[in-house]
Amino acid sequence: MKKGVLKCVIIFFLIYLVLPPSGAFPQTLCEREKKRKEIADRMDKQNMLYSARVAVDTDARMLEIPLNMKKHFGKEFTVAKTPPEIEFAIVPVEPRFLAVYNDQDNSGWWGNYCQSAYDSSTGKFYSAVADHGAYDAHIYLVEYDTSANKISCPQEVNRAVGRTQDQFMDGILHGWLDIYQSGEHPRPHLWFCTYWSRFPEPVEEDYATGYDGGHIISYDMATGDFLDYGAPVTRASWPYHRIDTQRGIMYAVGFYGEFLAWDINERKTRWAGYLPGDMQWNNRAILLNRKSGMVYTTNADESDKEHHMIKYDPFKNRFFKLSCHMPLNRETGKYDAMRAQTRDSVHDGLFWGVTNTGTLFTFDPEKEEIADKGLNWPGENRYTCTMDRSPGGRYIYYQVQDYANGSPVIQYDTRTGMKKVLAFMLPYYYEKYGYVPTGSYSLKLDD
Repeated sequence: MKKGVLKCVIIFFLIYLVLPPSGAFPQTLCEREKKRKEIADRMDKQNMLYSARVAVDTDARMLEIPLNMKKHFGKEFTVAKTPPEIEFAIVPVEPRFLAVYNDQDNSGWWGNYCQSAYDSSTGKFYSAVADHGAYDAHIYLVEYDTSANKISCPQEVNRAVGRTQDQFMDGILHGWLDIYQSGEHPRPHLWFCTYWSRFPEPVEEDYATGYDGGHIISYDMATGDFLDYGAPVTRASWPYHRIDTQRGIMYAVGFYGEFLAWDINERKTRWAGYLPGDMQWNNRAILLNRKSGMVYTTNADESDKEHHMIKYDPFKNRFFKLSCHMPLNRETGKYDAMRAQTRDSVHDGLFWGVTNTGTLFTFDPEKEEIADKGLNWPGENRYTCTMDRSPGGRYIYYQVQDYANGSPVIQYDTRTGMKKVLAFMLPYYYEKYGYVPTGSYSLKLDD
């Protein structure tokens, strides 16, 4: 990598961007999938669709500001002088296109919604992709070898843990992938929880197939083996989860706001259930202070319009609603819940976060204070649910899901408040490859 050039891995997870199985496609494709296959085959300008190869690009066109955004650049927003080197791959999962199962279209859509991990010992980046299916569903971990520029997927998760096609399956992996070595294993594992994709929840006929809720699962990155620890709470499923790697606790929040604290080493539940009083855990946010062991979210109870911070103290096994709350959105005049947060506080003790509508803020867990840092992007679409902080702490990286205005990858300077676009993913990838990068749920810096 050249000095001064950011090297980032951009992996797209759209339904028509995944590799098919060897041999024929599934016997019966639903009409939607037939149409997607037709479009994908026609738009695949560089024959990426069936190759599983990694393309590497760096081009000054990545830095061209969309015409309707130029008025916002100069004072608070700027563009990098040097284009990044980007590795572009299509995730090799199967089946690429989703079949009708039992004469019914139970298929969903391929997507990536989890937070990624990076194994510094091997130089491998991990994420996940799933098809939102109900029966015959598919969840795959994604392994990207950054040294060899090779992308691959281990065994499908539902099948790896013994679920059969006549059973209702989980169809999403939605929380944090965390690397942790428990006392019973000689090597670190990748840990996660599974999540259903029938909303608001499975029906009685689904439960009757033996489905008991989302499971806790670990993956041995050296051997490729999955270990299933079962459903910690019957009929709960987990759209968000994190591990305190200092204390070996898996934290998860269910679709209905159920909160779970599960001791990995003792395989023991410390807390499982709803929060007391007028508190509800936000099922899209778990901010973990590894230094103190405290865990935070924003209040999802309808009575709390300002979305105050909630703290869980694992030593007291108690919940506390703090006096600090989310910042006011300067354009809408409303308060919004936290949607993304940095993994760690680094040296200054501050966590960075962003609300559902794109307001950046810092949270000081020692002082229990929140500071407004303004909007993350001047476009109308500011939604982001992944962000990471540089090892030195100065920069925050995120990508807003604004493909109407270039799908920008942004570096925020915490010292100056300047936001620098490192690359506009559009229209470059559409014009060269025929693909539309709409945004990212999954961003991780290496060491």
